[in-house]
Amino acid sequence: MSRILADYHMHCRFSPDSRSAPEEMCAAAVKAGLAEIALTDHFEFFPPGKFADKPYTIANMREQQRALDRCREKFAGKLVIRNGIEVGQPQCSPDAAAELMREVAFDYVIGSVHKMNGLDLGLTEYTDENIPALVKQNLGMLQVLAETGDFDCMGHLDIIKRYAANQGKQIDLMGWKDEVEPILRTLIRRGKGLEINTSGLRQSARETLPSVAVLQFYRELGGEVLTIGSDAHRPEDVGAGFDEALLVAKAAGFRQIAVYEKRQPRFYGV
Repeated sequence: MSRILADYHMHCRFSPDSRSAPEEMCAAAVKAGLAEIALTDHFEFFPPGKFADKPYTIANMREQQRALDRCREKFAGKLVIRNGIEVGQPQCSPDAAAELMREVAFDYVIGSVHKMNGLDLGLTEYTDENIPALVKQNLGMLQVLAETGDFDCMGHLDIIKRYAANQGKQIDLMGWKDEVEPILRTLIRRGKGLEINTSGLRQSARETLPSVAVLQFYRELGGEVLTIGSDAHRPEDVGAGFDEALLVAKAAGFRQIAVYEKRQPRFYGV
């Protein structure tokens, strides 16, 4: 039986929302039977004067990479460990984003949107009245990210669904298909991929991010590059939901999954 071999979205103590040691995440990956992982700690970018208290520095990412080098020695022959990063809304500070990419070498880069100007998607109130405007604003930022961002795969395309579900509200991006289509077409034109993020399975959304319908749409448009990530912030979530993610990938028409080295994809069959 085919299975997912690599977890390409996880965070450790170099992200402000995780306390897990990288060694713990690696050990969990080995226990889960994974062959490869990418540690993709957060690096968020903001407009001037917004969220200025967040501790995202190049020095922190260099220390993360040194920690991963130590993990490679410890887990040699057991686990392939890639240098990864999740960049949040880099279009908000393009010069700083470009500096990060010049100064630190990554194997794999996730491009995501977590914040909208002064708005944190995870701390926003979702109501029937404001959801349409919030979704359109979010999709607008994703479009700019798709057009201009230096990344490999777009992370959790419909993450807004996850946060709304926590408040008992449902969001299906296929209801905004006309706005989603140019995002997907831009990713395909630029050779960027999508991820299946399994965190939604563990939370109120109870489905992958994005949904199988969005993934089918991406495939129909010609999308070929797909990664799988648990978005784990603690060891017990590494590789979580991967059996269901495999079913979702196959239902959407994918028969291969991407992994990366030095920003270049290669594929294994599923």
